[in-house]
Amino acid sequence: MEISKSLIGAKLNNKQNTIKISSTDLANTTPAISLMSLDFPTGKKEFINQIRPKTINEILPTTVDNTDTKTEIANLAVYTQPTERLTSLTTLSDDTLVFVTTVSTQKGHHSNLLFFDGKSSKSKKVSGFKKCNCTVENLIAIAGDKLIAVVSLAGGIPPFELVEIDLKNGKVTSDSDLGLPQLPPNIRLSNLALDPDGKIYATTLGMDGVTRLVQLDLDNRSMVTGTGKIVSLSPLTFDKKFLQKDLLSLTFSPSGEVYALANPEYEEANSLFSVDMHAGKMTLLSKAEVDKITYH
Repeated sequence: MEISKSLIGAKLNNKQNTIKISSTDLANTTPAISLMSLDFPTGKKEFINQIRPKTINEILPTTVDNTDTKTEIANLAVYTQPTERLTSLTTLSDDTLVFVTTVSTQKGHHSNLLFFDGKSSKSKKVSGFKKCNCTVENLIAIAGDKLIAVVSLAGGIPPFELVEIDLKNGKVTSDSDLGLPQLPPNIRLSNLALDPDGKIYATTLGMDGVTRLVQLDLDNRSMVTGTGKIVSLSPLTFDKKFLQKDLLSLTFSPSGEVYALANPEYEEANSLFSVDMHAGKMTLLSKAEVDKITYH
């Protein structure tokens, strides 16, 4: 019998993360995260603005278990206050949640994986990047719990590349046997999502300023490069206008419904939308004060 899954969201717990710690400790620690339920009352999504996020778990700061692992970092030329971001959330086959957090300090950019099984957490720093100060900007777990990630080679902005990350040691593999496609240098690719049939979707944001749904086709590889292809689908629209600001998160329900987290109007709080994958139309459902969403 299939176990029912629920839509959940996550955000940094700013109250827990106000404690001042050193740059070294920041690099080796994932920040506190709040997990929120995002279920609709009576389970009907036509109840617009009726979602009331409820905290279901608080994950405390967690020290990585591979502190001795060397990462590819370099001092930043311009000093900025340390900043932490929650860049991704996905679910493994055993329902373990996997988060990606990044921190920027004077000593460089760092990315860490955080694993939470509902009771305890453990974290691991990510290493093996092509160059210094790369960051993991997105992550999805596919069949066999293989982790596909989008890495920024410039601290959060393009150029990006698709890589595989080893679940056990956090090592980045750029030459994965999955045949991950190469990304154009000026394209932002993000919001990796897996549908119930195992197909991988994402969004791209290009020079035209339009956010578009795409599919990562890893089965039909290029005869020239031997890598998979990025298949362009519909541009996303909201309120009869092209979406010119990227999504924050994208996820499929077990039955195939598609939900997106976005903030197209630059409001104080993010919002949850349903998405028509064929037409690209986004329908507002409710405010949702979270940074990432997934089914769990």
